[in-house]
Amino acid sequence: MSSGLTDVLHVLIQWQCTPNQALAILKLDPDQPFPAVFNEEQCERVTFVLNIHSGLSTLFDDPEDVYGYMSSPHDDPYYEGKSPLELITTGDLTVFERVCWHIDAMRVL
Repeated sequence: MSSGLTDVLHVLIQWQCTPNQALAILKLDPDQPFPAVFNEEQCERVTFVLNIHSGLSTLFDDPEDVYGYMSSPHDDPYYEGKSPLELITTGDLTVFERVCWHIDAMRVL
């Protein structure tokens, strides 16, 4: 297993993802969750997870906030009372991308 995938799995565990959520987020086949080669979309998803984690680490000093942000519901109009984790677990790459952009935008404010 590559170090990038190991890092992503560590982040997903810290976000309190279930195994099924992790599979959906990374678009992995439950029958073969660790393919020898990731396709382009799976690589993009790995990058999004790492970028989100990096952005949250920049925004927050407290590890509870860094890791808890993704599993906590937010009143922000973008999240509509849902957690970012709930949104990205849908598997929709566009939603995943928007969550990533939203967190990047928070760093600028």
